[in-house]
Amino acid sequence: MKFRKKGKFEPETTAAATGDAETSVKKSDRGQWGNQAEFILSCLGYAMGLGNVWKFPYTCFSNGGGAYLIPYVIVLTFIGIPTFFLELIMGQYSGKGAVQVWCLAPFFKGVGMGSLLISGMINIFYTMLLAYCLYYFAMCFQKNLPWDTCQHSYNTPACFNQREAKPCHDVEGIWYNNTCYNTTTLEPERTEELKNLTQNLVASSQEYFVRGVLEQSDGIDQPNGIKMELALCLLGMWILCFFCILKGIESSGKIVYFTTTFPYVVLTILLIRGALLDGSLIGIKFYLTPDWKRLGDAKVWGDAAGQIFFALSVGAGGLLTYSSYSPFYSNIYRTALFVAIANACTDWYAGFVVFSALGYMAKAQNTAVKDVATSGSGLAFVVYPQVLATLPVPQLWSAMFFFMLILLGLDSLNAGVEALITSTVDKWTLLRPYKTLVALGWCILFYLLGLPMCTRAGFYWLDLVSYYSSGWTLVFIGIVEVIIFAWIYGAKKIMAHVKEMTGNRLYPHWWFVWTFITPLFLLAVLIFNLIFMTPLAWDNVPPPAWATVLGWLMTVAPLAFILFTGIYITITTLTKPDTSPERRSCGTRFLELFKPSSKWMPAYMTKELEEKAAEATYRSNANAGLNGETQCQDARTTITDETDGTVVSYRNGEDAIGQNGNATGLQTGDDARLESDRENENALSDHHDNCYQDNDGHPPTGNPVTYENAAYEKDKES
Repeated sequence: MKFRKKGKFEPETTAAATGDAETSVKKSDRGQWGNQAEFILSCLGYAMGLGNVWKFPYTCFSNGGGAYLIPYVIVLTFIGIPTFFLELIMGQYSGKGAVQVWCLAPFFKGVGMGSLLISGMINIFYTMLLAYCLYYFAMCFQKNLPWDTCQHSYNTPACFNQREAKPCHDVEGIWYNNTCYNTTTLEPERTEELKNLTQNLVASSQEYFVRGVLEQSDGIDQPNGIKMELALCLLGMWILCFFCILKGIESSGKIVYFTTTFPYVVLTILLIRGALLDGSLIGIKFYLTPDWKRLGDAKVWGDAAGQIFFALSVGAGGLLTYSSYSPFYSNIYRTALFVAIANACTDWYAGFVVFSALGYMAKAQNTAVKDVATSGSGLAFVVYPQVLATLPVPQLWSAMFFFMLILLGLDSLNAGVEALITSTVDKWTLLRPYKTLVALGWCILFYLLGLPMCTRAGFYWLDLVSYYSSGWTLVFIGIVEVIIFAWIYGAKKIMAHVKEMTGNRLYPHWWFVWTFITPLFLLAVLIFNLIFMTPLAWDNVPPPAWATVLGWLMTVAPLAFILFTGIYITITTLTKPDTSPERRSCGTRFLELFKPSSKWMPAYMTKELEEKAAEATYRSNANAGLNGETQCQDARTTITDETDGTVVSYRNGEDAIGQNGNATGLQTGDDARLESDRENENALSDHHDNCYQDNDGHPPTGNPVTYENAAYEKDKES
């Protein structure tokens, strides 16, 4: 076996001959990361996402603040890093995507299909969230931010804006319905009524999101048409995604230099600005203050496991896809540790950014931090925009914030779509030269599927898909992956693969973690999710029965892929005639479905086989072309000999005629010569067309000998 320098990223080279052989090899080649930095940044960008900013900080403070760090680190050690590392190993070793990698145990091919189905559903609602961010980003370039006022026609009397109400509060008045009421001139009954009304005020940023951006209807069964602004923003995000993955990892690998690193720049700028705000330390203290009693709560540990599992994007096919493009001898161990730890640090870093701003907001409103803290879309589109609107030059800070969210989500979206594209072209290799068209097809399909989320009932659809598509089903996929990799395929084999790829032997504890600790932890997380699973409801109103059924179909569909694909593969295998000499029994053939097939091999062997196949095809075509050239040369020689014979005969006749002085005979001989030349010229032309051109008038593919026009003209002259 030929070993290359460990950990070195090498450019794509081939040993095939030039010409058509090089073209054939390039068509069979999957591609490769340009260098290790592209691979690491792409994995980090995929792991980072919107959840780092709008989910983790809230999860942290609601589960004990600083004390949450203990279960977080433990779960990261025994669930996050092992599963993350496992997917990267199998992808890099095999050089196969999320579906083809399951030739290591063909019966479970449906696991890869199920993970891609989950990835597809996540892509649909995730892009819609990014479309909201794009909409807000566009609204930042106005003289006055639209969410910082209650002067819109859609605002209700309960709308409240702190900037507009401040002058009224300074004179101890009551601000309601954009009106300042002087308590000294009001009757006591009216004053009491106004105070009761102000107990249920709605922030202007919330009304802008619900009534201005979404124009939300009263239920999922009331779409009320598509809002064109959102449809255009969704189209814009898919166009942006398409240009990022236009050439696969060749293009996305270059873009991550900006899309992955720039969010850290924006987070740092926002952290510095937030730390300078009055009350920022109150929010940070609230964020970090430990509540040690919460460590005995099972919910805290379940939330930590869920945060780690979903933050690292395990089980959705993207990690297997990205690592399949990694060179076989790169140091995958170092990459896995760096990305997993860097992602966890990003979670904590974003928490300081968020809570420094929330502390400022709480002090400005004279309320507790817990009363203004929230997570998810409420933080991104309601609370944080409200905070930024109170800063000097709010358009600048708001634009930076939403631009950062777009970049954070874009890398995750690119990975999800790339997983589907890679599995498509790996299955149908003839599509590899048309990978751009495959990417365009997937983007168009996802855009059309996302249009229902652009209606007035769109947010209900988004909530429905996100609730049922990325919950405990993804955890179940993770459990199945770990069990198959560690138990059926073998944890010891995986450790040997790491030794082969990196030259370094893993410590024995990895076998114990993959075999026992990680599956048990994931099983506990799955049970926790099922026990504490709450039904979906909007304002305490459950969705219609048909929507609930549709949601459960989205949940069950990936599991059905695992089951029915296994049954289908079993039936097709057992009903196919056994051509092996030993005549295996049905039971033996069934058990072989749980073992690696002939397609399972190291990535470098797969590449070598593809190159040899391409070279063999080239040589076969070249030999066929040479045989055809030989026949054409023989035919040309025969025609030339005939031509020479005719010329000799003509000249002999000419001499005889000249000697006799017969002018009539000379004219006759001249006509015979011209007629003979025409016939021979036509014969040469016909043989040229037959031997050197196909039906379309082009040289045949693979023929290394080209018929030169100069030679053809020379033959004609002779």
